Amino acid sequence: MKRLLLAITSTVIALLLPGCLQSETTIHLNKDGSGTLVEQTTLGAQMMAMMDQMSSFGGADGRAKAKDPVAEMFSPEKAKARAATLGEGVTFEKSEPIEIGGNKGARTTFKFADINKLKIAPGEGMKDMSPMGAAAPATAKSEPIAFKFADGTLTIGMPEPAKPEADKDAKPDAPDMEENPQMDAMMKQMLGDMKMSFKVVVDSGIADTDATNHDGNTVTLMEMEMGKLLEKPETLKKLQAADHNDPQAAMEALKGLEGVKMETKKQVTVKLK
Repeated sequence: MKRLLLAITSTVIALLLPGCLQSETTIHLNKDGSGTLVEQTTLGAQMMAMMDQMSSFGGADGRAKAKDPVAEMFSPEKAKARAATLGEGVTFEKSEPIEIGGNKGARTTFKFADINKLKIAPGEGMKDMSPMGAAAPATAKSEPIAFKFADGTLTIGMPEPAKPEADKDAKPDAPDMEENPQMDAMMKQMLGDMKMSFKVVVDSGIADTDATNHDGNTVTLMEMEMGKLLEKPETLKKLQAADHNDPQAAMEALKGLEGVKMETKKQVTVKLK
């Protein structure tokens, strides 16, 4: 089971957060190359309960602090600081609290003047979201997606999957255990509602594209639904067999699996209407 998680983190993002997490990153592109970047993230009951518990420590006379930990996590101050890392000409526009199916979070919108200067990697918006302020496990830094827009055509260059840094103190994985229904049930309960996606939407419409996954005016660069991945034992075995030290091989293992969409081409083009 450990290798299953490592295979997924090598190709998508590090699973740094326990409990239910749903994250959507959407780039809306205008015909002049400007647009908006919308990051929508919601947290499930398990995560929110953990955050509430942690926020209660340190209150005066043992009483809980009045601050809302979810609001703190998605504060405008943090969003403004993040805007400065997203490239020249990117500005914070707004952050709206949202609640979807009992999950709570925020929808944060950034504006960019020129997509050529936008610097973002899938999953990057969640890298500082530890509810306990603990340092995240060391992972290789993901390279940003390369956007080149000229003459009404957007070229998207997909970065090579990041290879995890070697851990000299790491112990070899234990041999795979026999199927354990209790472990499988626990995994489904912890991660079954996790969803992540990264999409580009051309508001004026798409005239032509060679992207692997596209529908209407939307190109999906990455999409993962853990519930679908975990519901089939054969899927788990395929992911367990992937070598997490070889990101390209791990990505190949994800191709064609229900619940996963990955852009496997190194470069795709999108011609705007």
